[in-house]
Amino acid sequence: MSITYDYIDDYLYRIAAPRDQLLEKMEEYADSHAIPIIGPLVGRLLYNLAKASQSKKILEIGTAIGYSVDLDPERVRIAKKNISEAGLESTVKVIEGNALKVLPTLKEEFDMIFLDSDKDVYPDAFKMSVPMLRKGGLFVADNALWGGDVAKGGKSKDTQSMIKFNRLVSEFPGMSTVIVPLRDGVLVSLKE
Repeated sequence: MSITYDYIDDYLYRIAAPRDQLLEKMEEYADSHAIPIIGPLVGRLLYNLAKASQSKKILEIGTAIGYSVDLDPERVRIAKKNISEAGLESTVKVIEGNALKVLPTLKEEFDMIFLDSDKDVYPDAFKMSVPMLRKGGLFVADNALWGGDVAKGGKSKDTQSMIKFNRLVSEFPGMSTVIVPLRDGVLVSLKE
């Protein structure tokens, strides 16, 4: 899903750095199986944010096929396969389960947290994960503009969840937040 004009997306893809073959293979698989992933532009943004913030420990909520705690056993299996193929099995730990049940069990501190899961869990996942985020860490969420529907005041359940989530994060004490209008909107919040 994208909220920008096609010609802008085309331009951004034309000037983007080339991706490695595994990422391209994962993108093709996701496209042919209707699996939503962040895509190469948001992927590059996340990479740059992680590097700039010197993030070493990153928690991703919603892994899809390893392109990103996931609930779907088949997606977890594919994610583990892709992570192994990338040679990252000693670096990346995949946790299978319901994010709202898994998050309270995590006792680690993270430098960056990325949320791209079912939209109805966004508000609770944010509240549960903020205490795990180090001061100076980044909380990032995909789909913040939800096809533009959040700006139009859409009434669907997912749109209402995203409106609530955006307001919650933007007004949360100690968080400095901006939404970047890239693809479907990327919320970036710094814990001050």
